[in-house]
Amino acid sequence: MSNNSQANSRQMEANKRYFSVCPSIESTVTGITDGVTNQVEIRLKKEQYSFANVADKDYLMAYCRALWERSRHIGLQDFPIIDVSKLRQIVYYKTKKRVKETDFISNMTDNSFGMLDFIVSETIKKALEQFKLPLHSEIPVSIPEFSTAKNYYLLAFPCIPLDQIDYTKSIIIDSFSRERLKYNSFVEYKNREQKFTEMRHISLAKKYDFDILKVPTVGLFFSERLINYLKETKTTGLDYLEQTLE
Repeated sequence: MSNNSQANSRQMEANKRYFSVCPSIESTVTGITDGVTNQVEIRLKKEQYSFANVADKDYLMAYCRALWERSRHIGLQDFPIIDVSKLRQIVYYKTKKRVKETDFISNMTDNSFGMLDFIVSETIKKALEQFKLPLHSEIPVSIPEFSTAKNYYLLAFPCIPLDQIDYTKSIIIDSFSRERLKYNSFVEYKNREQKFTEMRHISLAKKYDFDILKVPTVGLFFSERLINYLKETKTTGLDYLEQTLE
């Protein structure tokens, strides 16, 4: 690669922008009318037990807890991928009869500490694999009320440690007054007096070339390139927010 090409590549990486994504709250899309209920859920009832046995359940919960405990310190390259051989089956159930299947499916998984992301079909998983993804876990699950023929995957992406954010360039506001707050470092942010804050724009100290990134307590960010693809292919189940990362 020539010096000019390398410079252009670095410039493209530096200018890469991401937007926050979340489960769709459009009732016509998901069938959920309250805007907060997830589409599918884990159940631990005797007649509807989502796992093959208690050991499998405990393994998934322990994995999620370990991710949560390490999420503020572990780098993307050190993300521990789950051992799916220890999970013989995970069955999800519709939270309400009227729930519709979408390409990205929101889920309620008890004791997961917010470490698990969307459920997707194999078709969407293959589409995502056309983009640059960080190390992540892909957990096979089933949703019989949607389809007994399709393969579904529960995805878990690594978090960018909060100390990798450039707080001098990020836009953080007070959740109540909506005033902008200024911090010069992670230490200042960590010890802030206003505990209820929102990150409206996140500037990273280290730039990544992945198309999916995740920030603790904030959630997933997709690159403009990936979002454009999902919109062009009319992929369902996501809302695209104004919250940005670069």
